[in-house]
Amino acid sequence: MNAFNSYIKELLDERGINENDKKDLEFEIKDHLMLLKNEYLDRGLSEKDAIKSSIEDFGKSNFIGNDIKKNLPSHNKYPDFTFKEKIQCLSEMFLVYFIFTFIFSYAPFFIKISDSIFFYLDMAIVITLTSFIFVNKKVNNNKNKVKNIIICNIQFFIIEKIFMSLFIIITSSITGSSQFSLTKIYVFNWIYILAFILLTLCSVIITKYVMNKVPYTLKNNYNNTVTSTMLFIISILFIIMYVLIPNRYYVLRKIIIGIIGSDITDVSRNAFFMVINNSFVIPNVGLIILLILFIKLVLHIKKKGIKSIL
Repeated sequence: MNAFNSYIKELLDERGINENDKKDLEFEIKDHLMLLKNEYLDRGLSEKDAIKSSIEDFGKSNFIGNDIKKNLPSHNKYPDFTFKEKIQCLSEMFLVYFIFTFIFSYAPFFIKISDSIFFYLDMAIVITLTSFIFVNKKVNNNKNKVKNIIICNIQFFIIEKIFMSLFIIITSSITGSSQFSLTKIYVFNWIYILAFILLTLCSVIITKYVMNKVPYTLKNNYNNTVTSTMLFIISILFIIMYVLIPNRYYVLRKIIIGIIGSDITDVSRNAFFMVINNSFVIPNVGLIILLILFIKLVLHIKKKGIKSIL
């Protein structure tokens, strides 16, 4: 049965099919192959030839594998979140959070409203929208959709407050700024908190009473691994840090000065690395990771076909 197992693995692996569907499909495909094999054995073929003919009858792995995924009754969704999906959802929420904060804090067009009601309202919108889309893409049970939206938003809110409080304490100890005023502005901003709660409630209401009635439901095209998700997020965060170094962010500047043992007087950079004081080189680690992920994606498409990720 090793030939059947290898064939089934080739059919289902690396297509982003979730583990629940994959287990059901493995059983169904193997059962079908066994029936084909028995038919060929009854015709007088040897076991080796019967297995080979059964596989040939079933079809080429790429064509069949992509077709199977396209026609999954579950739309490649889970009945409920696993721990892996919760980690991915929270990670994507934090990625959006950091990108949003970076754009509004350092882009010239947005910097004027980075501490206004629009900033906090928009931040709450993009974060809750991220969890709303993620949960509706991944889960096909309406009750569990609502549950996971609430859980993920509460978990994000608590983690974000703890993280920002610690970040402000560390930053304040380095820069000497007031911890109380920074904590009040960024951690306990009532506009952001109220907007976050109301938008979470809106997400729950829309999911419960609207999403199950619309004719088109979001399809979970590709079920990423936690590793690939985390590597992508890390690459984006490293790219943001690379853009901030050395003058945009005081803490990073202090760290670099501590490493090189002198003040920063000269900086030259390109997309791949920067040189500080004509001696200290900092590579763009985030871009390197992103390029590796892109190469991996190209190789995956070459092997499995573009339909494997659609």
